[in-house]
Amino acid sequence: MLREWGGSTLQVIYLFAPMIPALLASGVVLRFDLFRALRRPIDGGATIRGRRVFGDSKTWRGVIVAIAGCIFGAAVQKYFVGDRAGALALVDYGGINVFVFGAAMGGGAMLGELPNSLVKRRLAIPPGGTTRGPFAALFYVWDQVDLLTTAWPLLRFWVRPTPRLVVLSVVVTMTIHPISSLIGFLLGARKSAR
Repeated sequence: MLREWGGSTLQVIYLFAPMIPALLASGVVLRFDLFRALRRPIDGGATIRGRRVFGDSKTWRGVIVAIAGCIFGAAVQKYFVGDRAGALALVDYGGINVFVFGAAMGGGAMLGELPNSLVKRRLAIPPGGTTRGPFAALFYVWDQVDLLTTAWPLLRFWVRPTPRLVVLSVVVTMTIHPISSLIGFLLGARKSAR
């Protein structure tokens, strides 16, 4: 049983590995403020009852970098790793279109962050900020795993999200996301370590 869960954990890590180049690219882009023309808020500055819909931190630049990074990561899996991934691969990488697969993963991850941002702006929680009180733990978990809420439904075209895979993806994300946020903060790519 433990071996099965360990193998499934490695499969989840390999499945979502294209997000690593996206994360690295995002850090570089934010740190050096690259592609400034794309640094436009997704909400276009729109407000609901005087508060921004998503805020300035959700930009078209972030969406494009996430998608491009995931396409690159999927291309590495398909063209450089290929069949050598063996049982790690939950997806038939030989048969995927890396542009569609990468766009689904990166776009899904970014789309999953929007409901969280919408709710936080309604509660006057600033981008990168957190809340206190009875809902603090809920918002913390949501902040860590929001990218999975739409990435999984979009990846369903390539892989069936079993309960085990979904649970493990949450565990892996809850482990990796805070570490990557801290590294981004220490390198000056993020305003907050959360």
